[in-house]
Amino acid sequence: MKQFVLSGCLLFLALVGISINMNGQTKRYPSLNHMALYVVNLERSTIFYRDIIGLESMPEPFKDGRHSWFKVGDHAQVHIISGATQATTHDKNTHLCFSVPSMADFIKVLQANNVAFEDWPGKVGAINKRVDGVQQIYLRDPDGYWLEINDDKY
Repeated sequence: MKQFVLSGCLLFLALVGISINMNGQTKRYPSLNHMALYVVNLERSTIFYRDIIGLESMPEPFKDGRHSWFKVGDHAQVHIISGATQATTHDKNTHLCFSVPSMADFIKVLQANNVAFEDWPGKVGAINKRVDGVQQIYLRDPDGYWLEINDDKY
């Protein structure tokens, strides 16, 4: 009986210890805080990301006329920073991806603003469908950064 009580006490302490330890845990992996893009023309890029891509503007703390900040999640942002001397060429494999609720509605915005898009292989005006059924397109921002737009419902 004594051994049973001792085993029970040890099990209880182990469970309480695990519970306390689990409740005090911090994140086990890093989370995305922000992505910064260095651009030639802040006004043009701000208009693009706000009015074409549809990102939500947010106050930026510097108030120096060189930054625009956009909210892209509960704790994530895109920072646009002016000062680049020229737009650069980037490989499509290096891209930023946004999900939209309706690919058709998003494409209407692109077409109304004469913004070209393509599928992954590069066919202009085409949409590709991933093996999981998610539609995706690719386009470049004013500084040549590649963006993927998809309709993943996450």
